Amino acid sequence: MLKKYKQGDKIYIQGIRTWNELVKIVMEAKAAGYSYMGYDEIPQIGYAAVFKKQLEAVSRKENKR
Repeated sequence: MLKKYKQGDKIYIQGIRTWNELVKIVMEAKAAGYSYMGYDEIPQIGYAAVFKKQLEAVSRKENKR
């Protein structure tokens, strides 16, 4: 069972059991605007996958217009 925690611009997901499950979650997070930062031990939570909200970057071509 997956447990999700949100803190600021980061989301922590705990309970990932397989590589296939991790890949599925990473792809869903990417579609929602989050990037996978890695797996880490978080105080008060334990080990969890860490996702951070992506900032919308504007390309240099758009800045020149």
